[in-house]
Amino acid sequence: MPRGELKVDLAKRVMRLRESEPADPTVSVGGLSEVFRHPMFTEGTEDQRNRIMWESSQSRYEDELGFPLDNYFGRSIQPWVSGDALDLGCFTGGRAVAWLERYKPTSMSGVDVSDDFIEAGRRFAEAKGVAIDFRTGFGEQLPWPDASFDTILSFDVLEHVRSIEATLHECRRVLRSDGRLLVVFPSYFQPIEHHLSLVTEVPGLQYVFSGPTLISAYRQLLAERDSDVSWYDRGPMEEWERGNTINGTTNREFQQLIRAQDWDVLFQSFEPIGAVGRRAQAGKGRWLALASRPLTRVPGLQEVALHRLTYVLRRA
Repeated sequence: MPRGELKVDLAKRVMRLRESEPADPTVSVGGLSEVFRHPMFTEGTEDQRNRIMWESSQSRYEDELGFPLDNYFGRSIQPWVSGDALDLGCFTGGRAVAWLERYKPTSMSGVDVSDDFIEAGRRFAEAKGVAIDFRTGFGEQLPWPDASFDTILSFDVLEHVRSIEATLHECRRVLRSDGRLLVVFPSYFQPIEHHLSLVTEVPGLQYVFSGPTLISAYRQLLAERDSDVSWYDRGPMEEWERGNTINGTTNREFQQLIRAQDWDVLFQSFEPIGAVGRRAQAGKGRWLALASRPLTRVPGLQEVALHRLTYVLRRA
């Protein structure tokens, strides 16, 4: 067996140690974007499609109400949110609605890559009785003119853009002078954020295997399943990907980018794995947090120990 195939086979064996599957979307839509590729949406009736859009938006809305963005910063972010605000990577709009209600910016906008996501957001906002300007677009080319916003918020999105460098440039362009960018996203080396959880919950796979090996193993494991997996399968690895749908940005690389673009760092969180999130809220992960906390200030080890890269940046 060729060496490449041996690596893929080994990756599959490791991934099977804690194999996982997504919840059945016909039972619970949840917050997965992959649901919009499921036959019940792509081939469904208008009523079925409307239900899926609503449940997706509602899921993200309830998630934000239950665990607000403030928790990732360890404090209220209200002082940093003002004026005209943008949700960068709004998905189906649930969080944008919750942020508008909670932080009360003058106006709220949202952008994401799919017309279906944007349509869902528009319907959800209308049903909630709020006005939000949702538009289809990419972080690397935002569909607004210069100096349109005072605040940009982005949760678990920057790891998925094709170019963080270009996206940060665009954020600078559409922010007004002294505008703030609040970002929360995982480092590539955060052990449980390899974005393979629809197949496996084994942590740290990216430490051992390359992106192409993991994606090949991912697809082969799906091919062996009896259930319909077409909606969460994927094609060949794209040039910008370092892993499954992720660009592989590290904390060190992100810091280099923000220095190169002259962003002012107003705040950075050093909360460790196990201290933030739903599991922490439920009292789980306490010992992991205690063990990880001393490492969050150590260059290099931060990549593994930090729960998320959490920054407030100001356009200088």
